[in-house]
Amino acid sequence: MNNKYIFKLMSLFVVLGILATFNSCATILDGRKNTIKVQAGSPVAAKVYLDGEFIGEAPFKIRIEKRKIQEGSLIEVKKEGYETLRYEVIRFPHVGYVMLDIVTGVIPLIIDIADGNIYRPNTRNIEYQLMPIGAQKALQESNSETSKH
Repeated sequence: MNNKYIFKLMSLFVVLGILATFNSCATILDGRKNTIKVQAGSPVAAKVYLDGEFIGEAPFKIRIEKRKIQEGSLIEVKKEGYETLRYEVIRFPHVGYVMLDIVTGVIPLIIDIADGNIYRPNTRNIEYQLMPIGAQKALQESNSETSKH
């Protein structure tokens, strides 16, 4: 093989290796955590769980590692005597970081996608209104009675 070809190939692998060790835009600018903010709702002091793990009592704001908030993760707002509210997490790419990664080269985009830092959860700001247990059923029965007349 030609020595120039081998040198160019080795140089390419070295450059790719160096680029792969650096963090890309989403990791540098947004870090490795997502913020979840739960507003004060009704009833006060409802407990909030992420995939069954208690994360706080409303209202609060918490930074959670991105690897813990996955597509399909479940955020639940609970209070004794009230119906539980459930939010399924859907993650989507952050458009700003995608654009920055493309401008700085495709490799940072690949890195951000591979480590999951390019994605943001849709449920970052939660407002809740819990219904007392049985209230929903009573409301439905009342509405069906009204519609019959």
